[in-house]
Amino acid sequence: MDENENRKVQLPSARVKILDLITRVLPSAFFLIIVVANILNLYSLLSDSATATTPHGLRLAATVLAKLSTTCFLALMSVLFLIRIEPIRKASGIMPRVAAIGGTFCLYFMTLFPRANLSVIWTLIAAMISIAGTALSIFTLAHLGRSFSLMAEARRLVTTGPYRFVRHPLYLFETIASLGILLQFLSGYAVLVFLGYMLIQLQRMKNEEAILEKAFPEYKEYRAKTARVIPPIY
Repeated sequence: MDENENRKVQLPSARVKILDLITRVLPSAFFLIIVVANILNLYSLLSDSATATTPHGLRLAATVLAKLSTTCFLALMSVLFLIRIEPIRKASGIMPRVAAIGGTFCLYFMTLFPRANLSVIWTLIAAMISIAGTALSIFTLAHLGRSFSLMAEARRLVTTGPYRFVRHPLYLFETIASLGILLQFLSGYAVLVFLGYMLIQLQRMKNEEAILEKAFPEYKEYRAKTARVIPPIY
C-alpha cells in the first residue's frame, strides 16, 4: 500500500475519532455547566437562608435535597457521556433524535411558569416525590453505566437490576421525579407540557426498542417477558 492509500485509510479514521470526541465532550460539558449552575444556586439559597429573619425549616431542607439530587443525576450523566462505550447500532433519520432532545429538555419549559402557591405540606410532598424519583433514576443510571444513551442507540443489552422488571425503568423514575416538578408549578399550561413530555417519552421507548431488537436477537425474548414501564399494566 503506497503513501496516498495510507492517507485515504487514515483520514476517515481521524474524522471518526474527532466526531467521537465531539459527541462525548460537548454534551458532557453542557451538563457540567448545568451542574455548576445548580451548585452556585444552592450556595446562594443557603447563604440567603442563613441571613433570613424567618426560618425556612423543612421547606428549605426539602428544596435543597431536591436540587442536590438533580445535580447528582446531571453530574453522573456528564461523566457517562465521557466513558460510555461505542454504539453498535443507531436509529436512522432525524425524528428519533428530535424525540430524544425534546424528551430531555421539554420539562425545563415547565419551570418558566410561576410556582404554584402550595402549602408547606404540599411543598414537602412535591419535593419528596421529586427526590424519590431522582434517587431511583440515579441508581438506574449508575446500573446502566457505560451503556447509557441519550439518543436511540444500542450499546449493550442490560437486563439486570431494575431492568429485570421493566424495559424502561429510567423513564419510569424520571417521570416520577417530574410529577414532583409538576406539583410545584401546577397550572393548565404545566399540565400540557407534562402531557407532551409523556407522549415524547413513549415515542422514545418505541424508538429504542426498535433499534435494540435489530441489534440484539435475544431482545425479543426479553421484551416478551417484561413490561414496558408498569408491570403488569403496560
